[in-house]
Amino acid sequence: LKPAPHATIKIPPAEKRKRTKVPDPDLILLHAPSVYDFRERTIMHGPISDVIPATPIFEMYPLGWVSMTGYLEQAGIHTRIINIAVKMLKNPNLDVEHLISKLNAKAIGFDLHWLAHAAGSLDLAAITKRHHPDTPILLGGLSSTYYHQEIIEHFPQIDYILRGDSTEKPLLNLMEHIENERPPETVQNLTWRDGNKNRINPLTYVPTDIDDLFTDYGEVVKMVIRHRDLESTLPFENFMDYPFTALFTCKGCTHNCKTCGGSNYAYKHFFNRDRPAFKSPDKLVEEMTIITEYFNAPLFLIGDLRQGGPNHADAILQNIKKEKIDNTITFELFDAATENYMKQIADSCESYTLELSPETHDDEIRRNLGKPYTAAQMEKTIANAFNHGCEKFDVFYMTGLPGQSRESALGSVEYSRRLYQRLGKDKRLFTFTAPMAPFLDPGSIIFENPREHGYELLYKTLRDHKDALYQPSWKLYLNYKTDWMTRDQIANTTYEAMIQMNKVKSEMGITDPQQAERINYGLIMAWNLMKKIDSIIESTSDPDRRKAEYDKLRTEIQRAKDSTGKAKRELRMTRTAGIRLRGALKLLLGRKRSTG
Repeated sequence: LKPAPHATIKIPPAEKRKRTKVPDPDLILLHAPSVYDFRERTIMHGPISDVIPATPIFEMYPLGWVSMTGYLEQAGIHTRIINIAVKMLKNPNLDVEHLISKLNAKAIGFDLHWLAHAAGSLDLAAITKRHHPDTPILLGGLSSTYYHQEIIEHFPQIDYILRGDSTEKPLLNLMEHIENERPPETVQNLTWRDGNKNRINPLTYVPTDIDDLFTDYGEVVKMVIRHRDLESTLPFENFMDYPFTALFTCKGCTHNCKTCGGSNYAYKHFFNRDRPAFKSPDKLVEEMTIITEYFNAPLFLIGDLRQGGPNHADAILQNIKKEKIDNTITFELFDAATENYMKQIADSCESYTLELSPETHDDEIRRNLGKPYTAAQMEKTIANAFNHGCEKFDVFYMTGLPGQSRESALGSVEYSRRLYQRLGKDKRLFTFTAPMAPFLDPGSIIFENPREHGYELLYKTLRDHKDALYQPSWKLYLNYKTDWMTRDQIANTTYEAMIQMNKVKSEMGITDPQQAERINYGLIMAWNLMKKIDSIIESTSDPDRRKAEYDKLRTEIQRAKDSTGKAKRELRMTRTAGIRLRGALKLLLGRKRSTG
């Protein structure tokens, strides 16, 4: 607001301004980098995060934290998120131990949802326990659920593990027990240390109605305002540059992709969920509407809407149309789609994009993987999408699949060239290829039955995976090899495929020639660096000599990372993304949402 010409604004001196002291939170959630001391280590992360918004240290905290903080705040449990990984990226000289030592809360929690955090979360938890020996340390997420017994037996820095895919209610119950200093014998889904005895409470909280698990980004905005700290709450490093938001459409899955730790098989056997629980159309679209108050940015719906049946998907799309949501919406497809479904999406949205992960061009390999649609069906889906206004269609391929040889992996790149040609070099199509990394998911069908599917597991325990993350090269993270490719062949083939895919997209006019040249330069450099690290390992077993040789490669590794990282921009939508002020104003004025 611009004051009248005659008006004056008086701002009191700093020493006279009143600042309301922010009360200490009851629970602080800390998100660690994949490896805590990544700033001191020389690690060639390679392409392990090239198809997600986060960097190779996986600084994106779980989406579940957003609903978790909202749920606790509604119950009067004040919660704060501190993304340590982002703070370390943005502040190279940040003294993390000093920051940790100054924390004050009734409990401090960490996520071990993705196994990529096996080292960072547990190491940062140990540091936190050293500074706060009497403060309960909590852990949650799918990976910690899978390994809960190993964690409680061998990692004394962890006091409580909340198991399952929905821990909001058990966490609230646990916080009430901690506040009242009562043993949590009745807290569902809890693994805990009772003196010298380890206790495992039944995993019985598996909600079939998830409407009260409300993903409200407004709670994150409130956190920023309350603590005057934007950086700590950023979901990933470049969020302010490109605020990409997401929502769960369900908990669980109807599909059984054999390499996926979030498959129907995994949920049934390890998370006690027999069938998915779907967010109701009304609640899902209410969450979407709230996001549009804060962000003019792509909104990613996690999970194929059709899993809940055609009526469920139709109701969601009708509600989107009714609310006139103008953000670009990204829909996941787990299977080929009909033209009618494309029409429904186009009719409901002002702007939309689609994602599909066939993993391979080979129909037989894809069918064996648990994805029964054919390449021809996929092509028809893409063509129908473009005919009905789809602004961008991402297609993802992968190296390291069952039955996949080097020739087959490279064949997916050549198929992509033919796909572009058949679709008239449509610049809305983006094809990507990446390794199945850093790990084959624990709990997946193949992890549980490796030999049956032609795999050999190199790491099985949590300790194995934790130690692997300290290795100097991403190839050494891989916890598997197959009957068709060794670990070396998987890594080499990955670089071959990525170099060729970059060339295809340049030739088809998808990637600017100069950009493609920079990406190609970085990929070749990264491939050669991987080989140099192999040579260092072969030349000496002395850890000090190895470290000295690795450190000589730091500048080259950073240059390769900067060059290949430019390819991430192809994951972004074409429309400008930004932050809207009206949402923050509504918060300050007391916006309310339904709690039914």
